[in-house]
Parts: sequence; structure tokens; C-alpha cells
Amino acid sequence: MKRIIYILTILIFTSCSQTNIPDDVTWKITKEEPNLTLSKNNIEIELNKKVTKNVLKEIALELRKDRKQYDKLWVFYHLEDMVDGVTWATSHFTPNLEIEIIGSTQEQDLLTKDTTFIDGEILGKWRSEKSLSGATLVLFKSPNSKLKMRITFKDGSKIESDIKESKNNSLTRFEDDNEHGEFYILETNGNLGMYSHDGKFDEAIKLE
Repeated sequence: MKRIIYILTILIFTSCSQTNIPDDVTWKITKEEPNLTLSKNNIEIELNKKVTKNVLKEIALELRKDRKQYDKLWVFYHLEDMVDGVTWATSHFTPNLEIEIIGSTQEQDLLTKDTTFIDGEILGKWRSEKSLSGATLVLFKSPNSKLKMRITFKDGSKIESDIKESKNNSLTRFEDDNEHGEFYILETNGNLGMYSHDGKFDEAIKLE
């Protein structure tokens, strides 16, 4: 009888402690701002990779277990290699759970970084999670030696423009004919800085 009770206890404990978070997904709290007066708690989470909405739900429910005293539990997700201050996804309890992926998903990334249909020499690939919500930028030289930039957005739409190359001090600057005065600078770390007359507003991460 004791053996049966012991086995049942182990099974119950295992069932309660299991989640549907894959073994290759890791996450950690990088910032938490509880406010009992407003019954609100803001949490920032760093993920090691992009995940599905189901995984975000599992993480959110884990966080909620020990924070049921707050009517509003707002969770912001960032990725390890993202530019500071960029939120990739959210899972907010207000009080019901609402999940939103702001940037691009893994499936969308596979499509946007595909260069199969680019006719020319690929010079660089980057992804902007901040200002372009996961779009991929591809710099290439066409068969007639023109420098071009193709931006593929997470919904599959594309824009392509001619690029002028120049030097900005010791760095390379790329410009198109946009009406906002925006331009790119190839940073020393290989990323593509995105600038306007007001300064730098984004940094697209270099892709392999």
C-alpha cells in the first residue's frame, strides 16, 4: 500500500512540474517592476530563440502562478541578439491572457532570408526586428553591376531600390532615393546601422 501511495505521489509531482516548453528553449527574467498599489506588474523576459505562441503561453502561465495578486501582469519578451529596447513579443494578463508576436516568427524568417530569386552577387544580409518588424535586408550587385537593396517583409511583400555607396569617415554608407533622408552605415561589427538626419534609429543584425 505504501508503495502505491509513493508511486502516485511521484506521478502527481511529475505531472504538475511538467510544461510544454521545449528543452532547447531557455528564458530568464531580466527586469521586474511590481506595483501593488496599481495591482500591476511589468516583467521583461530574455529568450534564447524565437518560439511559438503556445510556448509563450506556457511561460506566461508559469509566471502567473506566483503573481496572482496582480490584476495586470504584463510580460515583454526580448531575444538575446536583439538591439536593446526591442520587444519581440508580449503576453499580457489584463486580466485575461492576450499574446502578440510583434516581430517575425521562425517560419517567416526562413521565407524572408531566401535569396533564391535574387539575380546577382549577394554582398550582405541583415534583419531588422525593431523598425521593420523582422524584415530582411539583402544588399546585392546586379548583373549590370548596379548596387541594390531588397527588403522582404514578414508578410512576403518586397521593395527594391538602387543604392549609392560612399564613405562616412572610415565607414561605408549606403543611400537610396527615399524621401525621408534615411541611409545605412555598415558598422564595425558587421551590422547595418539605420540612420536619419536625427541620428541612428535602428541596427539590423547581420545574418550568416
